[in-house]
Amino acid sequence: MPADHVVELRDGWVPLVREWARRIGEPVTGEDGALYLEAGAGGPAGPRLGVDISPAGRSLVVAVSDGTLVSPDRLAPTVAAATAWNSREVTPTAVLGDARSEAPLLSAVLTLPLASYLTADGFATTLDALLVDSLRLLYECHDLGFVLRNTDDLANRE
Repeated sequence: MPADHVVELRDGWVPLVREWARRIGEPVTGEDGALYLEAGAGGPAGPRLGVDISPAGRSLVVAVSDGTLVSPDRLAPTVAAATAWNSREVTPTAVLGDARSEAPLLSAVLTLPLASYLTADGFATTLDALLVDSLRLLYECHDLGFVLRNTDDLANRE
């Protein structure tokens, strides 16, 4: 696909995802109308993030996670950290939940209108930036969730 060819996401998101995955050297798997891949973030030594891309309604939903499930003792502080993130940042959105597990999964979520048009370069740039921002979101929410849990624990104050 030519880098400057404009594609509507409604019908062209799959080739755009596959092209982005090819550019970053990652294999893509598909299941139930969604595409999934793992991508490195923050440089060669950075963590691996799961990227789940699927259409929902009139949007293309891109969810990025490090796969860490939030334990019950960290749920409230992590929710507080995610809420703080969402009050400051427009995108990505911090979301807690996963229909495939009992414990919630913290994800960074970006939605793109299926009616929008992007080039392969524009799509790749968007997802590359999302990985960087997702890493920041995940670190901040996990770290702040841990700090809030420890500093607000009344047993530790006595």
